[in-house]
Amino acid sequence: MMNSLKRLAGLAALVVLLHGGSVFAQYYAARGYNPYTGNYAAGAAVRNPYTGAQGAVGTAYNPYSGARASGGASYNPYTGGYKSGAQGYNPSTGNEAASRSYHNPYTGASANVQGARNPYTGRYAYHYSYRR
Repeated sequence: MMNSLKRLAGLAALVVLLHGGSVFAQYYAARGYNPYTGNYAAGAAVRNPYTGAQGAVGTAYNPYSGARASGGASYNPYTGGYKSGAQGYNPSTGNEAASRSYHNPYTGASANVQGARNPYTGRYAYHYSYRR
């Protein structure tokens, strides 16, 4: 009886490992933490082998200054479209900023926009461009 349970547990562990191996090929994540500074960063990448679509994202945080940033990108092989974006915040100054871009190779269209906000002046600054 005990031998049967060991075999069943071994088979269950093998199934979990085999199933997890296929997931690892499609999703990858990385994390970093520095205990001396308290800073951390994380990132992930995803790929769908059936459609070829890809995406990636990353983030970082500094607990001493409170500053944080994040960004990401994606690609669609059917349309050829590519999108990316980033944003950040600095609590010591209160400034916030963001950026986005898109490119469509079939039409040749590209668009970019960047924006920033200053809480002390209450003003927003932005820049955009569109090209066909």
